[in-house]
Amino acid sequence: MNKGRLVFMAESDTFVILPDEEAQTAVAPGSDGAGGASSGASLRAPAASSAAVRKSMQGNKGKNTKPELLVRQRLREAGLTGYRIHWNKVPGKPDVAWPGKRVALFVQGCFWHRCPHCKPPMPKSHIEYWVVKFDRNVERDERTLRELEDVGWRVHVIWECQLKKRNIDATMADLLPQLAAELGKELKTPAGEPTGAEQAE
Repeated sequence: MNKGRLVFMAESDTFVILPDEEAQTAVAPGSDGAGGASSGASLRAPAASSAAVRKSMQGNKGKNTKPELLVRQRLREAGLTGYRIHWNKVPGKPDVAWPGKRVALFVQGCFWHRCPHCKPPMPKSHIEYWVVKFDRNVERDERTLRELEDVGWRVHVIWECQLKKRNIDATMADLLPQLAAELGKELKTPAGEPTGAEQAE
């Protein structure tokens, strides 16, 4: 059965699967359909070079990803609520933001944003395409960080690999106290009891 072709949609910066007849005509926003450099390039992505790459491409979801939901669950358990998600009034639309405190948290996918910790491998085919794509993502992330910090935001970045079962407790043990201090809040234990000085009293 023909399952269609994986196509990069520049407007949403995501990949989707389109029927072959639609994928053949997909062009960049603003294009006249001619396919020339001045009219917009084809949006068709190269075929995945491995099952792992295809999984990463298909899983490129812009909002409410599994890692985001996991982080938000941990924030609620720690009593660090009152946040806004995908706050679109500042650069980068932080995944989690406390606008009143100017604190932002991004939950980044390792494959797409080129994690400095697990260093995901480059796809084995169409290297030039992927170098351009990944460089653009990294440059945009760095620009967003600078723009937020320039207007007084404190920015935290959590990577997908840091939320794996073997890593998440250590990751949160480091992140949550920092957030609590910046937000002026007391951390809560899973049982709902406060931690720190309030608990000692």
